[in-house]
Amino acid sequence: MIARSGSMLSFFLYILILSGYTDLDRIDQLEMNKYKFFSELSCNLTIDSNLLDQSKSGQLPGVDVSIGMSKQEILKTHGMPDTIGEMHATYYKYNGCTFYFDSEDLVRVIDVDIHMTPTQIKEILGGKPFEGLDGEDDSYLITYVLENDYRFYIDYGTENSHEGVLRYKIN
Repeated sequence: MIARSGSMLSFFLYILILSGYTDLDRIDQLEMNKYKFFSELSCNLTIDSNLLDQSKSGQLPGVDVSIGMSKQEILKTHGMPDTIGEMHATYYKYNGCTFYFDSEDLVRVIDVDIHMTPTQIKEILGGKPFEGLDGEDDSYLITYVLENDYRFYIDYGTENSHEGVLRYKIN
């Protein structure tokens, strides 16, 4: 797991200066500066009555990354993630959003931290979701099946939790 450090760039520049590297205009040519150091990615999911309709094409409103976006495009546009890890697939985590990649380095699953109860979510989104306990870990799930093979799985610790994770994916 690699974590981003706010002082990493300063440290790197300090080492370059100490080592006698004085051509600071050429630093942008170094491989490590190929991508931005600090993320500018927006992860402010808009949860309103239009969310289900707006999410039928791979894009969540308020989230800058969509299903099918490449790892390289994310790095180039939004910089280095807060965390890079592996859990069944490689993932990048930015500001409360986690993006899981397939074997072709394309986003296939997006997780977004949410701060609403299951009751609030159901009142806002409406419809008739599947809901109940997950048979694997006894967490409380709300599932919406969207058009074009997209799905939402909202995972809560319990039915009364105030925080959960919205998993958005294409099947």
